[in-house]
Amino acid sequence: MFYLQSQKGFTLVEMVLYVALCSLLLLSLSGLTSYLLETRTRSQAINEVNQQGTQVMSLIAQTIRNSKSVESPSIGASSVTLSVTTSNPLLNPTVFSLSSTTLVMSEAGKSPVALTNSRVSISELLFQNVSAASSPEKNIRISFVISSVNNSGRGEYSYTKTFNGSAIIH
Repeated sequence: MFYLQSQKGFTLVEMVLYVALCSLLLLSLSGLTSYLLETRTRSQAINEVNQQGTQVMSLIAQTIRNSKSVESPSIGASSVTLSVTTSNPLLNPTVFSLSSTTLVMSEAGKSPVALTNSRVSISELLFQNVSAASSPEKNIRISFVISSVNNSGRGEYSYTKTFNGSAIIH
C-alpha cells in the first residue's frame, strides 16, 4: 500500500509574501518611530524657547515695575542695555544687557548673572524708553529674539520667536 505523504512546510510564494508583509510592517513602524522622535525633539526646542523667553520677559518687566527710575535708556531713546534704580540701594543700579548671546543681569556692579541657559541664544535685544517727558510714569518697551541653539544643523532643532513687552514705573 502506498500512502501519499503530504509535505508540510511553506512554498516559496508563501515565504516571499510573509517576508514582504513583515518588511512593510517593520518599515512602517520605523517610519512612525522616526517621526515621533523628530516631533518630540521639535516640541522640546519650542518649549525651551517659550519657557526661557517668558521667564526673561517676566523678570525684566517685574524689575522695571518695582524700580524707582530708569537711568538708561533716556526718554525717547533706545538701547541694548537697561539700567534701573531700585528701591533697595544695595541693588543699584540693576543692569540688563547681552553678553554674546546670553542675557545677563548685574546688580550693584557685581558680576553679571546669566538669565538664559546654553540651549537658547538671544539676539536683537532692545529697550526703548517711550515715556512722555511731562508724565511721571516711565514706559519701557522690551524686545528680543530668542532661538534654540542648533549645533547639529537638523531642522527639528531650529525654532525662533520674537518677544515684545512693556512695563511702566508709576
